[in-house]
Amino acid sequence: MDPRLIEYDERREKYLELGKVVDGLITSRLKELNLQTMQVAYRVKTKESLAGKLARKSDKYPTLLYMTDIVGFRIICYFADQVDEVAKCLKELFDVDKENSIDKRSAIPATAFGYLSLHYICRLKNDGKYPEELCEIPFEIQMRSVLQHTWAEIEHDLGYKSEFEVPREIRREFSRVAGLLEVADELFLNIKEKLEVYEDTVRTNIANDCAGEMTLDRITLSEYVKQSKTMKALLNEITSITGASINEVDPESFLPQLEFMGLNTLADLREFIHKEHDGALLLAKDALEGMEIDELASTVGLYYLVRSRLTFGDYDEEKLRAFFELNLSEKEKIQRQVDRVIRKREKFK
Repeated sequence: MDPRLIEYDERREKYLELGKVVDGLITSRLKELNLQTMQVAYRVKTKESLAGKLARKSDKYPTLLYMTDIVGFRIICYFADQVDEVAKCLKELFDVDKENSIDKRSAIPATAFGYLSLHYICRLKNDGKYPEELCEIPFEIQMRSVLQHTWAEIEHDLGYKSEFEVPREIRREFSRVAGLLEVADELFLNIKEKLEVYEDTVRTNIANDCAGEMTLDRITLSEYVKQSKTMKALLNEITSITGASINEVDPESFLPQLEFMGLNTLADLREFIHKEHDGALLLAKDALEGMEIDELASTVGLYYLVRSRLTFGDYDEEKLRAFFELNLSEKEKIQRQVDRVIRKREKFK
């Protein structure tokens, strides 16, 4: 038997241990930095796969310490710019072998399209935290965006490795598709950056009380719920009924309800809060007073504002039913909600 395969058997448990250690380091560090990725995955090369590689490139690897991808990681990012952010993080976590690492994004010819990925060859830092035998084993980390990963997987599935393997016209098709994916990556990144600018603009306008004409959407509603003094005041009044703390919840689900009620801008929402404040507080006290509740959702203010409009507004039974059909499909549940609103009306006449 090839002595390197015997070496593999002896080291296999160490390879598995290294994989777990590195995976834990990467995952926890990305979480600390709030770097969201689609996937962090690793594998330890099988003995069969290793034997095949040694057969093809026997002279290249005197010992397995020369083989850098026995333990291999793949980090798939949502956006192309996140690849560089992840790379910076890895440089802080590990010793990166710059000489053997490769940025295939810059290695590809300027006139070509294709597989774009960043590969780092790394080792654990030999700072006393881990056994010497783990620190000496190299491992590979591949970083790419979702669309770069799509290209690589399809290319691999089709078995396309060289321009000499397929006719020129098919090579052209490969290049066209790769180009489209690269453009799509750039467009998605552009959209992300525009959304970030929009979010900053919304926050600034709300803080300066000049956001009235901004359309209600997920971002404007979320920021208004967080920053609006009138909304905060109502929330404090409601939570004081039970002494509950607040759990932050995305208010996006209220957008169809607010639209149903004819609210389209932040100015509409501001007026809505003003008009329905007393009714919302009345309903909240009726429902919550005397109850032991430790936590309320940050959307509880919106909930009782909407309930106030339904209860004290000009909504007949047909319109109430249409409202509850926004979120419910079962007729019995819809009717129960309608009946509940009508009972509240009778109670507070």
